[in-house]
Amino acid sequence: MILPNKNIEPKHSIFYSGAILLKIINSKKYNIIDLWLLVKKDTSMTYSKFIQTIVYLYSIGSINYTKKGEIYNENIKS
Repeated sequence: MILPNKNIEPKHSIFYSGAILLKIINSKKYNIIDLWLLVKKDTSMTYSKFIQTIVYLYSIGSINYTKKGEIYNENIKS
């Protein structure tokens, strides 16, 4: 379910959801609640898939968080 294949459409994969989250995060820092509210408003992603995607992005080193708990894109240094 992480990557799309012949049985899983791209829009149902965590890989695709990760791209959406990275596009939203871009070069800003968000706390988890504000990020969820943006994602919920702009997409049809469920909260479960949102959390799975956050864990996935963190595990591959694409996002990180500050001591205040703000999530940011690790690949964009500001």
